[in-house]
Amino acid sequence: MADPQISTTLIPQIQNPAPTNGNSLFGTLLEVFDGNRAKAKEYMHSFKCWWALNEEKTVFNIPYKWVALCLSYMKGPKVEDWAEVQQEFMNDRKSTRRLPEFKSHWRDFEKAFKDTFMDIAESIKAENDLKSLKITSGDIDSYIATFMKLLKMAGYMESEHGSLELFKKGLPTGLNIWIINNSIAPPSTLKGWIEATHTKQLKYLQTLEFSNKKKPWPQALALAKHHGVRSH
Repeated sequence: MADPQISTTLIPQIQNPAPTNGNSLFGTLLEVFDGNRAKAKEYMHSFKCWWALNEEKTVFNIPYKWVALCLSYMKGPKVEDWAEVQQEFMNDRKSTRRLPEFKSHWRDFEKAFKDTFMDIAESIKAENDLKSLKITSGDIDSYIATFMKLLKMAGYMESEHGSLELFKKGLPTGLNIWIINNSIAPPSTLKGWIEATHTKQLKYLQTLEFSNKKKPWPQALALAKHHGVRSH
């Protein structure tokens, strides 16, 4: 029975692996993971770095042992029941001809860990960051890029009314008022409001360019290109 392979990008690559040292492992031992979701991503990253440093060691040559080692650093009331279930699941799989060398042991375990501890934590953090996001230094492009990234991480749909309200909340009051006053009908979608902010920013930059009698600003050129406006 062939086993599906996992991507080689799973393990961080190091240019100059440390020399072997018998059966001992290199690097600092992992800190115990107690089920704190805020620390889940850091824990998994630390484990993979430790793994990369010791990839020639026996324990990191057998996927079943990868999981067992990772589970051995999970302790505390918030995680011990989950860890015990995962170990029993691994043992059951091994007893039904799922050989320890099968890489699906690690692939399935990592997905279970991510589903339980990482996705929820990241979405909550993204939502909090989204609610506090504000445009800085008039950099509308950076604000939009950051907003759209956090929106996806938080699990919002672009079409949701709440998405538009969050976007407007991060803009200066004056900019939102300008869009309302200079639109036949204020945009009712996130995409429409983003286009309106680009239009306002373009006019602002072109006004500065004209009043200062300087060459077109890079920001103005970029926005003009975005809107199909020819700069003279």
